[in-house]
Amino acid sequence: MKRHTSFPLTFVTTGRHLLLVGGGDQGTNRLETALRFDWERITFVAPDPTAETKELAASDPRVRLHERDVEEADVEGVDLVLESTMDMALGERLASWCRPRRIPLNAMDKLDYCDVYYMALILRGPLMLSISSSGEAPALAALLRQLLEQRIGPGWCNAGMLMAEARRALPQNAARMKLMKAIAQDQRFLDCIAENNIEGMRERIADAISRMSD
Repeated sequence: MKRHTSFPLTFVTTGRHLLLVGGGDQGTNRLETALRFDWERITFVAPDPTAETKELAASDPRVRLHERDVEEADVEGVDLVLESTMDMALGERLASWCRPRRIPLNAMDKLDYCDVYYMALILRGPLMLSISSSGEAPALAALLRQLLEQRIGPGWCNAGMLMAEARRALPQNAARMKLMKAIAQDQRFLDCIAENNIEGMRERIADAISRMSD
């Protein structure tokens, strides 16, 4: 059996500091994605940020944009580094700064310097689908994301928000876990998701909770 070289986890961003290194369109894309998460601070360092990057940085007070080459001092105090250039020497240099400090690094298309891999993402409310090839076939992961994205409609976003709301309102115990699984496996609830029938989803959740209380 093949042993995978990476273990899939999601990284908690709340209260943490992200360093983005590298300009161009890839840098813009990574900043745009980063802004969708609850980072406390985002530092972006690049000598050639795009006009769109500058606009994004100006629109969010969490972002600090530095139009220059990255320096070793930039990695101090950060929790994750994402590099988005084709400069192999830059990836090596960042790895030499990050690894002694145990700061995870993703260096674009430079597997030898990666501690974490960038994933193709589908975000639907609280639902997050992450597709990874462990850095081996990122173009295929991106294609699979596009195929799945077409099939996952807005009903999943609304279902996720309603389920999260119901889960927070219930005591944390085994009964809650069992209830959430039962709702997710209810074909009538799944039909409401497909139809994006929000009221129908609410009714199915409320009915399941009331039956649990009986």
